[in-house]
Amino acid sequence: MCIRLLSRTRALVGWAALACILPRGVSASSVEVNPVRLELASGARGTVVMVKNQGTEPTRFQASVHTWAQDERGHMTLEPTQELFFFPSMLTLEPGESRPIRVGLSSAPAEAERAFRLIVEELPPLEPAVPTAGLKVLTRVSLPVFVAPKRRVFEGRIEDAEVRASHVRLRVRNAGTVNFFVRQARGHGLDAEGKAVAELGQPGWYVLSGGSQVFDLEVPSEHCRKLRAVDLEVETDQGVLRQTLPIPSSGAAPCAP
Repeated sequence: MCIRLLSRTRALVGWAALACILPRGVSASSVEVNPVRLELASGARGTVVMVKNQGTEPTRFQASVHTWAQDERGHMTLEPTQELFFFPSMLTLEPGESRPIRVGLSSAPAEAERAFRLIVEELPPLEPAVPTAGLKVLTRVSLPVFVAPKRRVFEGRIEDAEVRASHVRLRVRNAGTVNFFVRQARGHGLDAEGKAVAELGQPGWYVLSGGSQVFDLEVPSEHCRKLRAVDLEVETDQGVLRQTLPIPSSGAAPCAP
């Protein structure tokens, strides 16, 4: 799988190629990277990501590696690190040219999977650009890098599910040793007869080992007071988590603002 980016953006990697439509007057070089998710197995010396210049001009790129942490809303915190080695850190590619970046681990595997981000970003040209009427946008690609733990354990949980103020709130916790990706968190609202009265959904993101992600699913006001239960489903790349959330028959309070 590869990914092609035509604008400066955070890459939602691992699932599909992402193409951004730029407004008139804005141009950008195009870079292709393959694969879009790197995994370093226990005992492996390293892995390789191929970088290809899809543009029409020679382009310089810079690579860097960062530790990756995030909060329950998916906001990432990246810090430079030397736990991974990579080479080269700078490369210049002619149009259509490809070159590898080699990535490896400089320490032994830990009990839990470690997560990093490899960032490949376009640098401004050395020579002054010919003046144009448009704006050139530099490309930036952020790839997940996962270092396998000593033992792989998938354990996802739905916690703290509740209905309050016309919202179904839940937390998805990763109690395992490896990451998983939440494709969709869904809620099927049921009335007293067990009939579906509301379908709720929200896309997700990576949940790193030891981390969690919070979802807030809004229930349409015309359906909220009819709810007597919500069947929760969290679809991940490792399986589906399920839980039924009962709602007391005095359902007015959960629907109050």
